[in-house]
Amino acid sequence: MVKILVVIWYLVGIAGFMIQPLRPIFQMLTPWGMVAAAILLMYFHEPQNLKSWLTFAGIALVGFFAELIGVNTQVIFGNYIYGEVLGFKLWNTPLTIGINWLVLVYCISSLAKTIRDKWYFPLIGAAAMVSFDWLMEPVAIATGMWSWPEGSVPLKNYMDWFLISGFLFLMIRILKIEINNRIAGILLFMQVVFFLALNILIRTPLWDF
Repeated sequence: MVKILVVIWYLVGIAGFMIQPLRPIFQMLTPWGMVAAAILLMYFHEPQNLKSWLTFAGIALVGFFAELIGVNTQVIFGNYIYGEVLGFKLWNTPLTIGINWLVLVYCISSLAKTIRDKWYFPLIGAAAMVSFDWLMEPVAIATGMWSWPEGSVPLKNYMDWFLISGFLFLMIRILKIEINNRIAGILLFMQVVFFLALNILIRTPLWDF
């Protein structure tokens, strides 16, 4: 039942962003959807123990502070600015962006269960994160999540995503964090479907219809 609700939630999201009069409403709902995804993942996470919770909190904090440094100094990721879509900001950085890092790292780690003890797990995980960011960037820009004043996403953004996410996956491997979750796979799959569908849509006249 929960998996069905996840599918419906993202399909409704696609429809909401497709219909221009409804788009502002779904933009406003975006941060709440990110929080809901994290809560769902944590609820169904196994095994539930203090080491896991501390690690997940650490991942969210690393993601948030990396973005905070990036958006305020351009030392990480490049020259970018957050819009208002992702909700309340602290020092120009949405609090929900750390949650986004956690959700993505968590879901990819869950799906990579069979290789989490392999030396190349951080590399595979980081490559998956960069691929997801590449898919997400055009949609995030078109929906006002963030923007790149220079007009294009720099290569540095993807390189830094690889390095930071690789560190987070390495942390999961070193700490031997067990991640078992029956909804992580469908949640990540629907996020890919969501961003892929909107990627196609923003390149058509329907986006401005």
